[in-house]
Amino acid sequence: MDIIKRNLFAELRIQHFASDEKPEPMSRFKQKRLEGLLANIDYNNKGKATLSTPILNRRLKHIQEAERHAIDTSMETLDLLNIIVSNINATINSGISIKGIILLGQYLRTKGDKVDFIKLEQWLRKLHISRMAQLQGSILIQFFGFEIDEIPFVEFLEKDSFRLMNRTVTHTESDQKEEWHFRQDKTGFVHNNPTLLRKNLRRSIRYVKFAPIETISNFIGNFARSLSEIEE
Repeated sequence: MDIIKRNLFAELRIQHFASDEKPEPMSRFKQKRLEGLLANIDYNNKGKATLSTPILNRRLKHIQEAERHAIDTSMETLDLLNIIVSNINATINSGISIKGIILLGQYLRTKGDKVDFIKLEQWLRKLHISRMAQLQGSILIQFFGFEIDEIPFVEFLEKDSFRLMNRTVTHTESDQKEEWHFRQDKTGFVHNNPTLLRKNLRRSIRYVKFAPIETISNFIGNFARSLSEIEE
């Protein structure tokens, strides 16, 4: 990882996790690039606490509703689940949400002692998103100074977490472009966006092993919605 990215994560640890480290000295040019990355992260995509797979989303809604009315309710556990699901939604649609990962880490540090991790892990398995949650935890460990015992839903470090996060930072700026799958011109002809289709397909392939059902469902759903937006 180059010095700009090393300093990026140092700055994020300083700003959001009270780290007392010192960033490495850089030239003015590299410092400007770092400032640009930090600004882009401020606008980094934030996902929604929803799943694309209909049956899994129904399970999620049932969990959300049932937990709010349970005798032994744990809203901290439910809040943590919603953060994890929101990050999954953002990741599958736009790449890893650095803001979302930071939010997850902050929640673990401030309210993790109130979370019922046994219940959380049961929910994650029921929703088939355990490895996606583990990927998020692995990123906190590798990039934000967390210890593995701070994140009970991480059984082992995901070896792809470094590569995937490094790629997210590399493409933070370029991924802010307008996205469209299909367009219809004034004559009625339909045009597709092959660059976007390839990008979304590659993203689905990158994350499919972490949540195969959700990743495939999301890709098909986005493709179908794009088609439905074309004027009849």
